[in-house]
Amino acid sequence: MHCLVIGATGYVGARLVRRLLDEGHTVRCLVRNRAKLARHTWVDRVEVRQGDVNDADAVRDACDGIDAVFYLVHSMDGPDFADRDRRAVAVLADAAHTAGVQRIVYLGGLQPTGDENSEHLASRREVGEILMASHVPTAVLQAGIVVGAGSASYEMIRHLTEASPLLPMPDHAWNAVQPIGIDDVLYHLVACLQLPSSVNRTFDIGGPDVLSFRELILGYAEVAGLTRPLTVPVPLSAPRMISRAVQALTPVDRHLAKPLVESMAHDLVAHGDPPAGPPPGGATPYAEAVRRAVAGEGAAGRGPTDLHGVELVSEQTERVKAPPAVLWDVISTIGGENGWYNVPGIWALRGGIDRLFGGVGARRGRPGKLEPGAQLDWWIVEDVQDGRSLTLRAETKMPGTARLEMRAEPDGDGSRYVQRVTFTPRGIAGRAYWYAELPAHDFVFAVMARTIAGVAATRARRAAGTRGA
Repeated sequence: MHCLVIGATGYVGARLVRRLLDEGHTVRCLVRNRAKLARHTWVDRVEVRQGDVNDADAVRDACDGIDAVFYLVHSMDGPDFADRDRRAVAVLADAAHTAGVQRIVYLGGLQPTGDENSEHLASRREVGEILMASHVPTAVLQAGIVVGAGSASYEMIRHLTEASPLLPMPDHAWNAVQPIGIDDVLYHLVACLQLPSSVNRTFDIGGPDVLSFRELILGYAEVAGLTRPLTVPVPLSAPRMISRAVQALTPVDRHLAKPLVESMAHDLVAHGDPPAGPPPGGATPYAEAVRRAVAGEGAAGRGPTDLHGVELVSEQTERVKAPPAVLWDVISTIGGENGWYNVPGIWALRGGIDRLFGGVGARRGRPGKLEPGAQLDWWIVEDVQDGRSLTLRAETKMPGTARLEMRAEPDGDGSRYVQRVTFTPRGIAGRAYWYAELPAHDFVFAVMARTIAGVAATRARRAAGTRGA
């Protein structure tokens, strides 16, 4: 099918685009800023239309020739979000009906039973109702907390768990919630494409576990190998104050944290069956969804995220007097007998220390092919974009997860080498480890960046000399 994804730069949207492409669908994305798609590996496989969801002409143009629209937009970044959502969805409903779209799929939020509701959840319900009244068959999926690295609600849980061994928690933290893994969310979204045209209704989706917010935190700590924080109930239910505290302890902005905190005031449990039944193998348990997120597996760990604060970053950039192809040749042959272009003996010393703590050490070896999952010395290959970038995840023992990204980018008549090290700390020990290592770490990786740039430039000069001869 020819699918339009509105919200492709968001956490769920970016992963949905990849899933749709992998399953053989063609995808068009409507975005306000094309540049935000450039960091996604699938950008060259989609059609991009630029425009705002409130621009009726842009939305009508994006809907032209489309079979199904996935609407994944929520205005949660400031006041009056309900009015903005209402205006935007009215534009989409009219455009989809005019264009003859066959199916709309909207991802909303689980709704509490009874009359009481948060402004955030009430707005999501209203958006779904407007779409179901659009005369275009609509499937509204209502989900609770989405578990996956980069999801705002998951990152809030993760950072609160790691922030302190003592966590004061409002009484709402004992209400029931039903989390769902990101892989399951994507399965249910894509499954809606197979629904009969007569289906125009809501579906609740969730994982198999009904937990409290406190249990989500303790469950994350257990899976991540952290000390379970001591949670202390406090008689405080002020969403604005709590959201500011969340902003101070996590990368989640208070305008996003506030509706998440308000939702805790209600039991949010799925009722009824999902559109196509459970995913193959059954719904993903919370502990398994967390494990995938921590390990960077599946959709839970694929693709960039807008929550840049979830990682500690060190980056080096070098201008290289060599074409990108020559620079890439140096990057793609790194490791094994070729070495890591660094201070002599430094990796052997690091490997020896790692072995003392039961790690893999400085084992040497290159895979026959650079592909996700392959072992490259003490790293695991996470992503390869041939001619452009290589992303590795460290297997050495440390209180967190370290990744190394190396990119070859065009830059005038030469290229630019970008080397980015990110570290996702586990708890206070992880943060202490990062800052204690930072001076030596920056020196070692700066030497590596300069040496790689120099090697590439030397190869380019030699190649030019050979051609001249």
